[in-house]
Amino acid sequence: MHNYEAVRRIMLATNKLDGVYYLFAKRHSVNENTLAFLYALSDGQLHSQKEISDEWIIPRTTINSIVKTMLAEGYIQFAPEQHTKEKNIVLTIKGQQYADDLFADIFKAEKKAIAGTLENFSPEFITALEDFGNRLFDELQNISREDQN
Repeated sequence: MHNYEAVRRIMLATNKLDGVYYLFAKRHSVNENTLAFLYALSDGQLHSQKEISDEWIIPRTTINSIVKTMLAEGYIQFAPEQHTKEKNIVLTIKGQQYADDLFADIFKAEKKAIAGTLENFSPEFITALEDFGNRLFDELQNISREDQN
């Protein structure tokens, strides 16, 4: 049985989330893919272009263009001491300051929104949404492979 209404509600909710970040990016004159790229790096961890592309579903050519621009502007650098093909990227001090300034309002809003949501719902909703997203991605990949055969 296809639960169209449940899937539709999830799609509307995720579309609203995407829209919030799109409007935020637009308001701050930042491309939405650049916003996602900076968000990925804002956790302070090392990330490769491939990893960001795969996790955030942004084409590698787009990520590569963002990297070139952000390197030139001094916002990112490649992490030293790497012996792999995929170089990890980190924010520079200038880039961290830019990200901190850019994300101050959105992080504040996210903190309040998630606190209110977690008061009303179990944290399991996050796991469930991740599971649904992963399953849907996998199913659509399988359909694409079947269509190619």
